[in-house]
Amino acid sequence: MFNLKNLFTRALLALMLVGAAGAASAGPIYRVTIDTSSEAGSGVFDFSFLGFETAADATAVLSNFRGNYGGSEIEGDVSGSLETGIILGNSEFTSFLQSVNLGGLFGFDVEFDVQGEGDGTTFAMTLYDTAFSDLLLSQGPLVQIDLMPGVADFVSIDNAFVSVSEVPEPATLASLALGLALMGSTLRARRKG
Repeated sequence: MFNLKNLFTRALLALMLVGAAGAASAGPIYRVTIDTSSEAGSGVFDFSFLGFETAADATAVLSNFRGNYGGSEIEGDVSGSLETGIILGNSEFTSFLQSVNLGGLFGFDVEFDVQGEGDGTTFAMTLYDTAFSDLLLSQGPLVQIDLMPGVADFVSIDNAFVSVSEVPEPATLASLALGLALMGSTLRARRKG
């Protein structure tokens, strides 16, 4: 017996799976939190985005800044603002310097878009004193994310001061909720039939 509602539900479920596959192929959004409560005074976050010699074109989008930030300075392929988001490219040496008033929590989200094949690109965030003579909190980058086309991102952090978590995109959550609802509806229809 032909059931139009069942056919429609299955077609919609297949469409949701195809849409979710596209979202899954996009890079994740990383939520980064830095605890500077052990420091006082001022410092500078140095956000760098550097592609290796034949790196695929890539961008890093920094957004959702949280904390007591001051002025900023850019070098290289950088655009935007704290309010609208910062876009870093890897076509040349790129550095975004952001002054901070230490003593509390800071945070930001970062998302990457890597186009094509080639060598990798590295995103790093380091905390310096205002004279750039000393590293603060760590002896190297607080956060480093290595991006290689076709390979999962490699995330390295200083666990004493930094936490990083993946943030699901709202569209992905909506797709998941609708997909689960459709699966439940399909199962309920099977039990009745």
